[in-house]
Amino acid sequence: MRPSHCLILTLALALTACAGGASRPEPKRLLLSYDGPVAATPATSRPRLIVRAVNLPDYLDRRELVRRVGSAEIVRDDTALWAERPSKAITRWVTLALAAARTDYTVESYTPADGRAPDAVLVITMDRFEPDAEGVVRLRGSWVFAPNGRQGTASGRFDADAPMTGSSAEASVLALNAALGEAVKALAAALPLPLSP
Repeated sequence: MRPSHCLILTLALALTACAGGASRPEPKRLLLSYDGPVAATPATSRPRLIVRAVNLPDYLDRRELVRRVGSAEIVRDDTALWAERPSKAITRWVTLALAAARTDYTVESYTPADGRAPDAVLVITMDRFEPDAEGVVRLRGSWVFAPNGRQGTASGRFDADAPMTGSSAEASVLALNAALGEAVKALAAALPLPLSP
């Protein structure tokens, strides 16, 4: 085969490969954004409640969005990715919402920046928060509230459902926002009052 024929054949194969492998659009990157009220800076000091990092199952705490299609089957949404790990986004969301709802505490995430011990710690575990085959985001989880160095640990569960207004990844995130709002409202009402010194 002559060199010019080899070049033509190589170009033809390259063009065929490009045409046959049409690229998929880049997945959208979605954020879980809290848009509720924000707590005002207190005039006096209040007991400090620390929200530890929210615990999620491994299949949920990843960049891929998933949807439940059966009791034991989930599928990945190829059109979108989380812009950050859900455990971080949900921890921030819950902290902001609790801070606005429970003004008898100063609510912070993770560890106090100044190194002082918190007055109480809140640990949240989510069992699920993905949409199901019926188009409903079903959020399930539990919480444990522990005052620092005191008796009086409290705990409970939360269940919140929010219907999706479509089948897109964006509709899934909006429904998750709504379900989180309901769950945090119930959690804020159930948390104990600050203990007196």
